[in-house]
Amino acid sequence: MAFNALCIWKGLLFVSSLFLSVHGKASGPSFMVTFPALIESGSEAKLCASLLKPNESLVMNIYLLDGDQSTLLLQEKAEKEFHRCFNFQTPQVEAESVQTMKVELQGENFKMTEERKVLFRRYNPLTLIQTDKPIYIPGQTVNFRVVTMDKTFVPFDQKYSTVVLEDNQNNRIGQWTNISSTRWILQLSHQLNPEARQGRYKLKAYIGEQVITHYFEVKKYVLPKFEMTMNAPKEISFGDSKMNMEMNTRGCASLTLDTSVFFNSKNERFLKEQLTVKVNVTEEGTENTLEKSATISLTYESGKATFTELPKIYEHGSIIHGKIKLANLNGAPLQNKEVYILEGKMWSSKRLLNLTTDSDGLASFSLNTSSLSKSDINLMASAYPEFKLQGFKNLYFSTDEKTIRLLRPASSYTPTLSELIIENIEQPLKCDAEFTVTIKYYFIGETVEDFKTDIVYIVLSRGVIVHHGYEKVEVKSSDGAASGTVSFKLSVRADLAPAVQILAYCVLPSDNVVTGSTKFDTEKCLRNNVSLQFSPAKAVPDRMGSRVQEAGRPGVKTVRTFFPETWIWQLTEVGDSGSAQVPVTVPDTITSWETEAFCLSSKGLGLAPPAQLTVFQPFFLELSLPYSIIRGEIFELKATVFNYLSKCIMVKVTPAPSSDYTLKASSDDQYSSCLCANGRKTFKWILTPSVLGLLNITVSAEAEASQTVCDNEIVSVPERGRIDTVTRSLLVQAEGTEKTETYSWLLCPKGDSLSEEVDLTLPKDVIEGSARSSVSVIGDILGRALKNLDGLLQMPYGCGEQNIAILSPNIYILQYLENTKQLTSAIRERATGFLKSGYQRQLNYRLYNGAYSTFGQGNGNTWLTAFVLRSFGKAQKYIFIDPKIIQSAKKWLINKQDSDGCFIPQGRLFNNRMKGGVNDNVTMTAYITASLLELETPITDPVVTKGLSCLKAVTEDVNNIYTTALLAYTFSLARDTDTRQQLFKKLEGVAISDGSHLHWSQSGSADDSDSLAVEISSYVLLAVLTTDSVTPADLGFANRIVSWLVKQQNAYGGFSSTQDTVVALQALSLYATKVFSSDGSSTVTVQSAGDTHHFDVNQDNKLLYQEKQLQNVPAKYSIEVKGSACVSVQIAQFYNIPTPTEAKTLSIDAKIEGDCKKTFGQDLLLNFTVTYNGPQAKSNMVIVDIKLLSGFTADTSLLEPPPISRTSLVERLDSKDDHVIVYLKEVQKNIPVNLQIELKQVLPVKNLKPAVIKVYDYYQTSDQSEMEYSSHCE
Repeated sequence: MAFNALCIWKGLLFVSSLFLSVHGKASGPSFMVTFPALIESGSEAKLCASLLKPNESLVMNIYLLDGDQSTLLLQEKAEKEFHRCFNFQTPQVEAESVQTMKVELQGENFKMTEERKVLFRRYNPLTLIQTDKPIYIPGQTVNFRVVTMDKTFVPFDQKYSTVVLEDNQNNRIGQWTNISSTRWILQLSHQLNPEARQGRYKLKAYIGEQVITHYFEVKKYVLPKFEMTMNAPKEISFGDSKMNMEMNTRGCASLTLDTSVFFNSKNERFLKEQLTVKVNVTEEGTENTLEKSATISLTYESGKATFTELPKIYEHGSIIHGKIKLANLNGAPLQNKEVYILEGKMWSSKRLLNLTTDSDGLASFSLNTSSLSKSDINLMASAYPEFKLQGFKNLYFSTDEKTIRLLRPASSYTPTLSELIIENIEQPLKCDAEFTVTIKYYFIGETVEDFKTDIVYIVLSRGVIVHHGYEKVEVKSSDGAASGTVSFKLSVRADLAPAVQILAYCVLPSDNVVTGSTKFDTEKCLRNNVSLQFSPAKAVPDRMGSRVQEAGRPGVKTVRTFFPETWIWQLTEVGDSGSAQVPVTVPDTITSWETEAFCLSSKGLGLAPPAQLTVFQPFFLELSLPYSIIRGEIFELKATVFNYLSKCIMVKVTPAPSSDYTLKASSDDQYSSCLCANGRKTFKWILTPSVLGLLNITVSAEAEASQTVCDNEIVSVPERGRIDTVTRSLLVQAEGTEKTETYSWLLCPKGDSLSEEVDLTLPKDVIEGSARSSVSVIGDILGRALKNLDGLLQMPYGCGEQNIAILSPNIYILQYLENTKQLTSAIRERATGFLKSGYQRQLNYRLYNGAYSTFGQGNGNTWLTAFVLRSFGKAQKYIFIDPKIIQSAKKWLINKQDSDGCFIPQGRLFNNRMKGGVNDNVTMTAYITASLLELETPITDPVVTKGLSCLKAVTEDVNNIYTTALLAYTFSLARDTDTRQQLFKKLEGVAISDGSHLHWSQSGSADDSDSLAVEISSYVLLAVLTTDSVTPADLGFANRIVSWLVKQQNAYGGFSSTQDTVVALQALSLYATKVFSSDGSSTVTVQSAGDTHHFDVNQDNKLLYQEKQLQNVPAKYSIEVKGSACVSVQIAQFYNIPTPTEAKTLSIDAKIEGDCKKTFGQDLLLNFTVTYNGPQAKSNMVIVDIKLLSGFTADTSLLEPPPISRTSLVERLDSKDDHVIVYLKEVQKNIPVNLQIELKQVLPVKNLKPAVIKVYDYYQTSDQSEMEYSSHCE
């Protein structure tokens, strides 16, 4: 059994046509053969045959002809009439085949042959894909199931060659191959990345050449806090002056809208064919708003005149009786209105009668036909005395036109007036019930006085004859018209669902064939009867569905945190008893859940009717507090209690005690209160934090027993849910700006001991209480990065380069752990999860031609496309990457290669300090060629050969240190030892040596330890280690580079920006692979006066991140390592200082303005200016990080992105927690960039402190500036 809905009926109703053939000669034998025009191949089908008026012994032969092949399906010899159905085996066909059904009827004196075409089609098994929701928010998990059944809904295990998930650009973002269902169900899931594009996504399941597709939407939305329904008319007339409509939220409201203002002559020329009605409902107190709209069609039709109770035939000279009904557009009767009967067609019509409607809008009439011509009569019911052609944009009443047939003798040469009518039955037909099907017959104009005929009926479902029979009818003295009924019983079984078609026919003495047909829908009748129910049907949040708390027992405090959109999605096996109890925890959402279940067994499919669980909290509590505040600020904590009971309660609200903050009672100081039905009450305290960090604030509300009379009634205590507890977090931050310092060592004692010393100091202006220090130890050089795979950089990553840079380190760490046999299933799952998310997110920046750009628009970027190609090519070993994605990027890059082998740069280098010395196409060519070689492209490949030729031609002329290092790595990959050695000589000449440390910088200065220096040094390390045989001298040289690189690592295992982090971790992972040892252990002692910490590192815990807080800061600490295993030691210091005002190459200036008249709900405008005055003509990408004032939010009326004045330089905007991040493409030197953002106060905070706005170069983070801004209304 599986829960939730499965729409199994979509596409299952095969609309079949039935071939009915009647052949014979007047007064001689005739036959009828019926069979579906479309029949499933390889199945057992049924055809029905009738023989009428045999006058000798006859033989009926039915053949199936396929070209020259003939198959006898039926041979029946008869001397009497018969109506019989016969089964036959249909042929197997590959796809479709049109064949011929041939019928022969032969006797000694009679022979007749007829042929009709029939289509045989092979049907694939029925495969259904079900998702747990129709719409997903980016970042949510798509849960889905695949089930395959035969045509009778009997499931079977199926092997699917491929199951894929495609995004709205048809990129494959998920794939499963050669995967089979278990117990008939294949259940899978895929997590969307938080940046997933919005649009229609596809799930596809492949069974051979058959493809089954299921669509769902990815869309950003917010679930409404309450529900609103609106009932409005679908259509109104321009003649209506009022329109009635209803709305329902928690109570009904009926509205009558005055529409005359739209329909006056002044507005007529602006009117369209529809009105749109929009209704906004705002919840008092929370200000949550919900909008509904309805589209109403407009028509100039004011109403209509229609005939009722009018006969279909008449005899000339008789009186025709009938009625005319006049009603407005909505069907309401119009009384005391004149109506008219016209006879004839359009302009040739003449008026026969003038009538007036009664109180029911009806006008009865009697029409003598003696004066009319002896023919069929065409009558019109009209609101006008003569035929009127409606003018353009004029109000009108529509007319009704009916033709009454003149009774004539029936003949096979004239259309018959006789008919068979199958009476309607209330639908849908209930499963396992028996119904009486009634067929009314009207035989008109038959000249034979007494005759007999058989009314034959055939019942079909899903294109198959499932039931048949006939009833005899005897007509005596018909006088030209006879009527009556026949009936038969129909039992509704699974093979009749989801609908039945009934065909009835008979042959009259005039040789006319009379037919009638209808269709009845059935319930979803299946072979398994399934029911589902909740016990109890009403529950409070956080209760097990099978447990009920008895009245009088003590209440249980609950903290509501479980708010899923889809609640139950699971498989449960039902045993021999045929039932199962599934305990579930009730979600905290106050709503009604509708749940369905379907069952699969060897008998077939079963579908349970929906069952509802109402989650009802008698009363509940909501807390209002800001996301964060700064120490020294205080705010009013509000706890609002809502009572959804129909009775009054006495509620007591109590905050949990805490040493982290103090609460001061508000002015009324009342925390117990009456709360009557549908009421609410807000309780307030002044909250003052006493510590820094993340605080938990907990408040409980309890319904107490009391003798107090509230609103003239004694208060009650709910049996369940009489206590509600809510916990919310508050971040208390220190003043000023946070600074981070790290001290890192890679220590390899080799059986002896090694020691280091560090003097931990704090600046004089450190903010009191903000300093904290810790030491961490790990037995692997990549261990710190492994711990923080998703947070190597505490920076935004909202562009294409930054995203792929976050993805790539996962690949290198997976490669390292796999090569050293340290990769566990838990690490693999975590790392591949980040890879999958990063892959999906990167597709947001893919262009139609296969290239990638920084923000997914404009022209492709050569550097970024190569970076993605290199990363995706390596990642496909660990996760699914659509091959066409890789190939299209490679093809685009190849097209950028010039005739000399060099690649033409398109798009900018991310760090402009890479430039200098040579043309950018050399650096670009080196990077692309290295990328292709890393992906194991053969050196003999023409693209690689030409690329290396381009590079070799300029090697001697290169004087750019970055390019030299990159070339050294490229030729190391190409195994060109001569060129490699030549480049190493250049690098050795500009190396910066400091004892055991070695590195390179772009400027050649020892003080230059910026991002580019890390990247250059990492390329040199890669070049040293990329050789067929790494010597001890190579490792000694590499060790000096590694020692310097480790010292540059930040507290999270990354470096200062994206590119340096990617290349450094790639180099470190290669180094760690080369020096890995599975032996050895070490002990680490970190101490100062009065503060000592010991760590043990061995082969069992070498990947364990060990961290301890340092208590004595400032102080001098010593680090001693003893043993035989390398350890990575890092001391990290975090502290706040007053926000510095000094600006270097980037500066920020901010001013705030707005109306301060409001004591709360102020709207402020933050104006800020970014200026660049560095050595380059323009900066790299610049990030502006705006911390919002406490209690304020950026105006999110458009939700995403925040409303900010856009210029061509603003590439992207993000909002996260209490920060707004602005991405600037670049800032031109000495040209200020002016921007604005609106701030709105949502919670009152007193003693409001300044907030910090920071600007920095993303790829050269040392270029930064900060300043404080504050509200001028304080």
